[in-house]
Amino acid sequence: MDLKQFLLDNPMINQAELARTMWPDTKATNIKLANKLANRANQRITPKDEALALEALKKLGYNIGKLV
Repeated sequence: MDLKQFLLDNPMINQAELARTMWPDTKATNIKLANKLANRANQRITPKDEALALEALKKLGYNIGKLV
C-alpha cells in the first residue's frame, strides 16, 4: 500500500500534523503534502517522503502502544 492510499483508508490521521512531523523545518508543509498527494505542480511522493512518513507513523504507533 502506498502513502496516498494509506491516508485515504485512515482519515483519522491528520495530514497537516503528519506533514509537520515529516518536514519540521519547512514552511507550508501541509500544502507541500497536499500537492504531493494530488500530484500537483510536478510534485510527487518520493521514496524519501514515504520513509519520512513511515518514521512519523511508527512514532505515532509507539505512542498508541503506550496508551493501551
